[in-house]
Amino acid sequence: MPIHYLAELAIRVGIIYAGIFGGFLLQRVPKADQIGKWLLFAGINILSPALLIVIFLDMDTGSLTSINWWFIALVTTLGMAFSMIIDWIMIRKKNIPNQTKGAEINTTGFMNALFYPFPIIIGILSGNMLAEGLLAASIYLIVQTFYRNTLGVYLGLHYGSTEDRSIWKVIRGMFLFPPTIGMFIGLILRFSIGQITIGHHLVDYISHSISNLDMISTISVGPMSIGDHIAVSIFQDASMVIMLALVGLSFKLPKKNEWKEVALFRNSFARFGGGILVVIIVIFLPIPLGMKIAMVIQSMAPPAVANTAYSKYFNLDEVLTSRSIALLTLIALVFLPGEIALLVWWMA
Repeated sequence: MPIHYLAELAIRVGIIYAGIFGGFLLQRVPKADQIGKWLLFAGINILSPALLIVIFLDMDTGSLTSINWWFIALVTTLGMAFSMIIDWIMIRKKNIPNQTKGAEINTTGFMNALFYPFPIIIGILSGNMLAEGLLAASIYLIVQTFYRNTLGVYLGLHYGSTEDRSIWKVIRGMFLFPPTIGMFIGLILRFSIGQITIGHHLVDYISHSISNLDMISTISVGPMSIGDHIAVSIFQDASMVIMLALVGLSFKLPKKNEWKEVALFRNSFARFGGGILVVIIVIFLPIPLGMKIAMVIQSMAPPAVANTAYSKYFNLDEVLTSRSIALLTLIALVFLPGEIALLVWWMA
């Protein structure tokens, strides 16, 4: 294996762990909760929508028109369905409260489709593959948001609260989700003004003595993709760091006497076992490699942090949900280097 490959892999994994560990350290700051709220607001309402708009403005038209959107919707559906069904089969005859059953099914089924996979995709992909990967991940996020506000509401009502939720609130929550708005704006701009390129010049310093004066020549090298602009690269890196910090900031391990209260094997088998089944399917799908890699990362993501708030809202087992999220996120982080190594090897 080439040394440069190992060095590149170590740097990529190191950056991801450093971002998450930085968020974990932020928990010790006196105003950690307020910092988390600010980062969450920036990540959802500013960075994610802006990032999606840039992606669409940089996307090659041929890549857009050649995509079969139904494949991504299928992967998202199967990713949730496999995990939920596996968990349901294992708990359906157990004598546990409905609130606990509902919390487990939702926790294993609804993945962290934004703050965990997006920075990893940004960290290991580049160029057109990055655009393909983020586009697929964005569609995945939108489809899961749809399920969260439809199937998720039904499961919450069935296993937890009896309070009614209007269809209008479900639809409004789905379409007013800021990343969804960002994707729609990006699509509209992409098909109205086209792909954006920026004219640029390469400044070449040529030492040429004429009457003791050095001459500088400026050579035009043509248009540059917006995705290659240094400002866009800095913006992508900043978004990646903030999203990783959010994962670390919300990561709280159970106390010593609380570990046994989580059915770790059952939750892990449902979440990641269902993900592996989807990965096998993704390998054979006729979609670009960048999209396949994004779907693998999405499918193997840990549970969404938002599941805790969701459990609280529908009167599910909130404590069990938060502990399961922490433990399954830890498992995902332990196996992350191997996962990234396989994906980078796949791209080679």
